[in-house]
Amino acid sequence: MSESSFTHPGGELHLSNLGQLELLRGMMERGVPLRTMARGFSMSPFIRDGDVLTIAPLDGRAPRLGEVVAFTLPDTGRLAIHRVIARRGGAWLFRGDNSPEPDGIVPRENLLGVVTRVERDGRDVRLGAERALIAALNRGQGLRRLKVLWYLPRRIAASVLRRAQALPLYRALNRRFAPRIAIAEAHADDMETVHQHFNPSEPRRAQPPNPNVTNWVAKRGEEVIGFVQLVRHPEAHFPWVGHWLFSLEVWGQYRGLGIGEMLTRRVIAQAVAEGAPELLLAVFEDNERAISLYRKLGFEHITLPALESQFEADKQQYGRRRIVMRKIMTDN
Repeated sequence: MSESSFTHPGGELHLSNLGQLELLRGMMERGVPLRTMARGFSMSPFIRDGDVLTIAPLDGRAPRLGEVVAFTLPDTGRLAIHRVIARRGGAWLFRGDNSPEPDGIVPRENLLGVVTRVERDGRDVRLGAERALIAALNRGQGLRRLKVLWYLPRRIAASVLRRAQALPLYRALNRRFAPRIAIAEAHADDMETVHQHFNPSEPRRAQPPNPNVTNWVAKRGEEVIGFVQLVRHPEAHFPWVGHWLFSLEVWGQYRGLGIGEMLTRRVIAQAVAEGAPELLLAVFEDNERAISLYRKLGFEHITLPALESQFEADKQQYGRRRIVMRKIMTDN
């Protein structure tokens, strides 16, 4: 877990990992606690992305088993905040509660401070005696196995929902009685939500707007529930040239409501308005539901020879292959 901002009443200071490290080190040397926002999921579920942490100096004492400590990683020197799971002589073994492997042995000189308070949605999260038990479980795979069992009912429910969403009756009833869904061009807060959906373990880095990319979201009230992009690739981006539909995604519980079709039609309409002769997209060849939607809207499978080697390499690495589909706009 890392932090993205030093917080104080009235504002935020956003810093890189190195900047966070230097600020934390300076405040620990002065004996002053630092209140900062955690970003990332390596300590989930006990510390979550967006929680506010108070990090206090250790004042020369050794960290206790189960405490969450800020330290620098021995191999990279980067700042991390993970739990003490064991002591190894004059050093300590750390591991994130949601990390697949320990961080390695960390010597005393790498320790910076200890987390003394966790705030979530304006309320304190209890840091109790169970910390030692969590550390003991985390020395092996016990904690990860417990989390698998904890989330098993949710995974089963998601599987049942996906099967129901494929049924014509489910789709017909939901389209009739579902609340109004709006398609709108995405603003900054929407893009933060989208980023967290696609990249839950990575903080979003603000970037200047790209004039060649237009983002749309599907919203139920103020809630983002779907996303799509229109990307205009110039000749310099060969073989990705022309108007492309990218990143079509509908959040799982909202599938079967026609939202994917609404988002796709919005991209098609924009491409037509811009005079694009065709609209292209790449889709995994085993994604039958998406391919069926695209065929319904006039897309046909084509081969772009310049992309075939890349798609084949992707299949070798990831086990799935993409295909290209195209909609000729004169057919619209």
